[in-house]
Amino acid sequence: MQLASSAQMRELDRRTIEEYQLPGMVLMENAGRGTVEAMARSFGPLMGRQVIVFAGPGNNGGDGSVIARTVLNQGAYPRLFYLVDPATLKGDAGHNFRIIQKLQIPYTLLTTDEKLAGAEEQILDLLRDAPLHSLVDALFGIGLDRPLEGRFLAAVQLINRLRRERKMQVVSVDIPSGLNSDTAQVQGEAIQADLTVTYGLAKPGHFHHGAPAVGRLERVDIGIPPQLHRQGELPGTALTAESLPRLKGRSSDSHKGSNGHLLILAGSRGTTGAAILAAQGALRSGSGLVSLGVPHELNPIFEARLIEAMTVPLANSATALSHRDLETIIALLADKDSLVLGPGMGTEADTARLVLHLYQHDPRPQVVDADALNILGRHPEILSRAAGVRILTPHPGEMARLCSSTVQAVQRDRLAAAQWLSRREGERAQPLITILKGAGTVIADGQGRWSINTSGNPGMATGGMGDVLAGIIGGFLAQGLDPWEAACLGVYLHGRSGDDLADSRPFGYTASELADQLPATMAELAAGGKTRVQTTANR
Repeated sequence: MQLASSAQMRELDRRTIEEYQLPGMVLMENAGRGTVEAMARSFGPLMGRQVIVFAGPGNNGGDGSVIARTVLNQGAYPRLFYLVDPATLKGDAGHNFRIIQKLQIPYTLLTTDEKLAGAEEQILDLLRDAPLHSLVDALFGIGLDRPLEGRFLAAVQLINRLRRERKMQVVSVDIPSGLNSDTAQVQGEAIQADLTVTYGLAKPGHFHHGAPAVGRLERVDIGIPPQLHRQGELPGTALTAESLPRLKGRSSDSHKGSNGHLLILAGSRGTTGAAILAAQGALRSGSGLVSLGVPHELNPIFEARLIEAMTVPLANSATALSHRDLETIIALLADKDSLVLGPGMGTEADTARLVLHLYQHDPRPQVVDADALNILGRHPEILSRAAGVRILTPHPGEMARLCSSTVQAVQRDRLAAAQWLSRREGERAQPLITILKGAGTVIADGQGRWSINTSGNPGMATGGMGDVLAGIIGGFLAQGLDPWEAACLGVYLHGRSGDDLADSRPFGYTASELADQLPATMAELAAGGKTRVQTTANR
């Protein structure tokens, strides 16, 4: 699914109007009518029911006017509440308000705090005449980049209160008012929608950590020519089952040696589980062979737990991996296709020397995770010196250390943080792909591509999930997948496996159970299995 930033979407609108001579009134009409069709699909027929529309400034107010007119034509009873004087609306929005006047659709001005204070009572009075179908938020759209205040903030709070206390269904136009469409940051307070109808293309903010405010997301084609999508600089996508790279099949004469050999360097005293989970992720992703280089004193743990993987006890590494085993590790790498570096390995000085050397001198594709990222965070000058493709998998805390920033700054604009790291470090070295984990995991590379994941759920917030993800991606790399495809497939399938587990229990499943679920999830998607609708229930 293609995504557009607010600036990109405005440019698409402008070019549609100016280059293709499609009037803005037509785009607005398509948007409003498409919204009403989505409302009927989600909440049932509108005939004989009330539809309350809160309309804001600019084109959002125009969209609200078209929605009110369209529901009138379907036998419903619209009522508009304008937060700006509609007589001041210009262009297409002003024209649509004049149609509202001609049709004598009732409207109320909420242009002062005092008038807004009585809106709730007015709405409840309306519901004595006919039942409510839905309450429409057409206050602000994708251009909002400042905190809400005054009567606009009060209007958002009123709508949320009506939804919460009166169980009213809320529909947001393009994006819930108060939610930044590029970063998903809440601008003071945001509408909590049951349905969001977005126009043209979906936006990054629909899928970031602000996505619970979106509810069910539907996209309306408002008439932007497809040539503009193809010609424009729109490198962003949302990872869905439909947009994933195809999983490669296997020939009938394939064998374990033809399906890749992954080396995992991970684990230390107290964190052997991280290495084991990474191995489980790699095995379940289909890697033909998986080997682990492990501290020799801990080898019995791995031997007993991993019967399908091979372990190599490193003689000079007692309870943590050491640079003193570098020659042995280099020999181990000779016939390997990829490397996973970091889960549970610790950050001791000898371990750090090993990580820094392999990062700079090993040409194989590497998944760099967990403690290896913490080591690199202490030596950021090394990031641009990679000897081969590197896929970094930080959570926000690790990302903050890599960027010499703070978790709060990273979370304010997750996409920008991931893009900054990949672009800054990848432009002077081998390709660097950043996977910033969390709700709405972001993937970015140094060539401008970026994706936001749509799979996963809060039940995955438990120890070891990231270790499994590192193993899955490493396994895909070993099998010969393009690094970008390996990253995107790994992230989506990891989250989707969690979603499949959450169908029977919303939380309480473990990382090893998720790894065990992976083959069934892969088979389901390869066979064209069920498509999950993006709702807050399965995020």
